[in-house]
Amino acid sequence: MFVNPSTLRRLGRDSYLFLTKELEKVDDQILEPLSGTDWPRDMPVITGGGLVESIGTIGIAYSSTGGDEDNIFFEAANDIPVIQADLSKSVARTMNFAEYMSFPVLEQEKMIQVGRDPVTFLDQGIRLHCDKSMDHSVYVGVDKARTTGLLNNPEVIRGLAAPATAGGSDTQWAAKTADQILRDVNQIISDVWRDNDCSSDALPNHILVPIEQFGQLVTRKVSDDSERSILTYLHENNLTRQQGGDLIISPCKYCAGAGSGGKDRMVVYMNRVDRICFNITQPLKRMETEFSSMCYKIPYIAQFSEVRFLYPSTVRYMDGI
Repeated sequence: MFVNPSTLRRLGRDSYLFLTKELEKVDDQILEPLSGTDWPRDMPVITGGGLVESIGTIGIAYSSTGGDEDNIFFEAANDIPVIQADLSKSVARTMNFAEYMSFPVLEQEKMIQVGRDPVTFLDQGIRLHCDKSMDHSVYVGVDKARTTGLLNNPEVIRGLAAPATAGGSDTQWAAKTADQILRDVNQIISDVWRDNDCSSDALPNHILVPIEQFGQLVTRKVSDDSERSILTYLHENNLTRQQGGDLIISPCKYCAGAGSGGKDRMVVYMNRVDRICFNITQPLKRMETEFSSMCYKIPYIAQFSEVRFLYPSTVRYMDGI
């Protein structure tokens, strides 16, 4: 029987492909997207409460009819100051997260035969999307909800870093020495501390800087003849540590370009749940499975609030680092 040479080539190629498939070893590991979120490190969270419209916070301010020395009196005095309390309420908005997975029944049956389940993959994807949504909301807010985050709250005081040279305009850390960078850090810490009546409960314990500047702190040495990095130098000599506290300096991708005019921003704040936080009122929840047209549909919902600046005076921005 005569066989066309092209047919032989095709049969040979198909046999090779079949052999390749037979010899192929499929790795059990699934390569998921590389993605990171830092909000658990940088923002305290309060969990629980269920689906709500908003979260209210009651604040109180005290005042007296007298000054600091008018409360001191002698036996003959009869004019005693009266304390007064002023109550106020602030409201934080909540946002709903919703997403669902959908897949045909036959597709699931095929994947199960080879040891895969689409529910597992898609569940991980939805949880990643929810985590990314909270990460974005914590740092910069949600535009469509008109909320702000840790890096761009208009109530927070912001300033410009000091120039690297007298009379100069370059304020970036790349042009500064270790002592000049330490001066920027201690200056913003002291500003927050002073504006809160030098309260130890307002002494900043957390600093966020752009990734590039953090890399400079790690790689640059204090001097040519020193083994210490600038980051180590800052940890050893910052004002918070000198007052008995601990200061954490962390990189944050959202800090790049977050300042006025697109400048890089440093954020200094008290990372404590009674100073700043946000609420996850409804953790991500899987709802009842729906079945229609030979397809499964599984919805998920979650709810979280905008960042709650309980004490805005304990947060400060410095641009141009």
